Amino acid sequence: MAERLVQHKHCPVCKKAMSTEKETCSEDCALRHKIQIKDRKRTMYFFYFSMVVLVVVLAVQFLGI
Repeated sequence: MAERLVQHKHCPVCKKAMSTEKETCSEDCALRHKIQIKDRKRTMYFFYFSMVVLVVVLAVQFLGI
């Protein structure tokens, strides 16, 4: 007979099993998760900015603006 597992999810930082009510398993992981999100946002903003600069440079190059 198959044994059922208790409902759980995994910590996004350390991947340990934890309660479904919590976002992370510990305060340390919560801080690390907040830093990871901040770094991810910064990387995405840099990527978007780079794409805009690339489009402007290409427009100036090819259209002679």
